[in-house]
Amino acid sequence: MGFHFVHKATEAEPGRLGQQVAAHPAVLVEFAAADAPACRLEEPILSQVLRRYADRLTVLQADVESSPADAEAYAVAAVPTFLLFVNGVEKMRRVGYQSMDDLTVALDEALPPAD
Repeated sequence: MGFHFVHKATEAEPGRLGQQVAAHPAVLVEFAAADAPACRLEEPILSQVLRRYADRLTVLQADVESSPADAEAYAVAAVPTFLLFVNGVEKMRRVGYQSMDDLTVALDEALPPAD
């Protein structure tokens, strides 16, 4: 159970995703399944996102197989799904494989300006 991705995103605790999102000013949640090919393709991209936004963004992974209630609570119907929360409010939703360019453009548009 869980993820073994190289980018070191924090694994969301099943049933506690809302609390984890509320605990950080900006959170990118990847809803994923370890056996989904598109989710595995996102590994190097999330690694780059973590490096690029290290000072501005917390990245969590929510395993839809171990916590279907979280997926249902956030209306996630496909993996991967990326949700960006700023101060607990959903600011971005992207479904399916995201290239680095697509994901960073969406994040840059949705995140507050860097200090």
